[in-house]
Amino acid sequence: TNGVYSHDNKKMIAQKAVTLIRDGMFILTTGGTTILELAKALPQHLRATFITGSLPAAMEYIQHPNIEVIFIGDRISKNSKITVGGDAITKIKQINADICFLGINAIDAEQGLSDNDWDVVQVKKAMIQSSKKVVALTIAEKIDTQQKLKIADLDVLDIMITELNPDEKIFDAYKQKGVEIL
Repeated sequence: TNGVYSHDNKKMIAQKAVTLIRDGMFILTTGGTTILELAKALPQHLRATFITGSLPAAMEYIQHPNIEVIFIGDRISKNSKITVGGDAITKIKQINADICFLGINAIDAEQGLSDNDWDVVQVKKAMIQSSKKVVALTIAEKIDTQQKLKIADLDVLDIMITELNPDEKIFDAYKQKGVEIL
């Protein structure tokens, strides 16, 4: 089924994402199933601090022996299971993270990153602004799609990780805009 197929793809994305993480890093993450795969793929010896407002992601991070977890509290969006609202955004803005791993709903070379949930968009905007490097994790079917609410232009993005080979034609427009593909 497609479910199994996309689960394997998300595992592959997670394996690629792990290669960007070093000991001592401060890492901001959104929620979502691909982020959960990333949490499961973290090597046992890794010592890093993960900051998230995602309940499912936080529950996964705390299983890890050497990871510090900072949970960003506020109102929980039942739809996305992440904390949203003014308090969450204020806290995120106080962070200077090494990397933000962004689970995304839609990405387009011209229109940038977009989503369909106003509260989630505000959180993602804050996370992007609070990180030195922004990495989008996405299964290929979300490439060249857009939703109603803009998060940011493509130029905020440093790296995009998908299950595909980075040489695929679909990535040409993104590479031209300076996005590295893993």
